[in-house]
Amino acid sequence: MPTPALHDLPPRPAPNGCEGRAAGPAASAARTSRRARATCAGLAAFALALLAACAQLPAPAPTPLPVEPGWGQPVGGHAGLRYERDDRQPGEVLHWLRLDLRDPTLRLTLSPPGERGRTLDRFDGAGAALAALNASFFSKTFEPRGWTVSQGEAWAPVMTPDDSPLIACDAASTCALQLRPPYAVSGSTWLAVAGTPWLIRDGQVRGDADDARCERFCAMPHPRTAIGLDHTGRYLTLVLAEGRRGPVAGLSLHRLAALMAARGVTQAFNLDGGGSTSLLIQGRAVMERPFNEPVPRPLANALMIRLAEEPAR
Repeated sequence: MPTPALHDLPPRPAPNGCEGRAAGPAASAARTSRRARATCAGLAAFALALLAACAQLPAPAPTPLPVEPGWGQPVGGHAGLRYERDDRQPGEVLHWLRLDLRDPTLRLTLSPPGERGRTLDRFDGAGAALAALNASFFSKTFEPRGWTVSQGEAWAPVMTPDDSPLIACDAASTCALQLRPPYAVSGSTWLAVAGTPWLIRDGQVRGDADDARCERFCAMPHPRTAIGLDHTGRYLTLVLAEGRRGPVAGLSLHRLAALMAARGVTQAFNLDGGGSTSLLIQGRAVMERPFNEPVPRPLANALMIRLAEEPAR
């Protein structure tokens, strides 16, 4: 960019007689004229140097795109799925996902029974999915707790289905949480996954007294995974908490429920946690492992959020 000429600048009065002074005795006028010319020449050089420096300044950085408060950035550019890593509270590291179930471009799926016993990154499609995470509690032979359905295929056998809260979705991605028995799935259920215990029921947040009934599992801090819906049933929230690594111990269930309620979740329950807690975002592991279990754990199944045009497996 060419440097503007000095005469292009807006005119302003120049100090020390740059614009001349009233006539006086000849000697005095000559001295004044010499001083004025020197001063004006110095000012002109300074102005040119300043203009040259301004011309070389870098352009201002573009304004970043606005981010919806509390929900981070769209995953892979898809506004219907947002991810946020939250470590604002000392000793807490959480990973939040919010899925718009009405977004026709996105699909919630559960891995099929034939893939049980794999680590999260080994499930078919996990690396290509927008997000993948652990799901059901399970036995040593990878039998899931509670009613479980993958793409319309019911799992068998299952453990303790009569006391395991669950989420059930139809093929149109209309989902509902069952947080009081009896728990059941129907022939139209396309996806179902269960856990224990409940965290939020009809807006009521689990309290310390509820955790006291299962102190070691509920009241003590652990890595956690949980799932919930808002009051409209449109937004599905998934949250994973890191833990068992020094000052980052994990969360109690009461604390987990309170944090979900603060984000508008009105129905929620706990999924498998501890060493099972793991999350991939676009194929990349984003969580730190517990110190006592640095190697990823084999799982019964995995929840995935993928593009709707991708074939479900």
